[in-house]
Amino acid sequence: VRRLLKDTFSISQDADFIVHQPAICEDVYSYKYEDGPGPDTQNLAFDLTHGSNIPWNAKILNMLIKELQRRNMEEQAKILQHVIKLKDDEDNDLPAWMWLEKLIKTLGDGGMSSEESNVENDLQCVLQVKKMAWHRRIERELNVIDHQRVLDDDVF
Repeated sequence: VRRLLKDTFSISQDADFIVHQPAICEDVYSYKYEDGPGPDTQNLAFDLTHGSNIPWNAKILNMLIKELQRRNMEEQAKILQHVIKLKDDEDNDLPAWMWLEKLIKTLGDGGMSSEESNVENDLQCVLQVKKMAWHRRIERELNVIDHQRVLDDDVF
């Protein structure tokens, strides 16, 4: 998360966020009441005066969550590719790793997502973690992928 915030807002220290240039009030108002274009994806800026519950900030949070999920999926895919390269045909668990790789590619970033509500002008954004039936059954397998990166830290 810290890396995502650093990349998105060009901040390197927590103190840099304090001096973060907030969103322009007219843009926030226009988005909330007049169906304005919303946050600029190339130059994201929170509205620091009205809290996180306003549509402007909720939109930015949704963007950040999607980007975080995309990065997580890419990292898992890289880990799986690397593990599969290290395995040879005689490793008994090679088919399991190949199955996990296919599963992650099939699910894509959407397969790892949380359920989110749409933000309209006078609705409050609410994010909820969605417990998907398939996720409960493969949670152990997904943890294996994540732990592999920690075990082979010198490789990744």
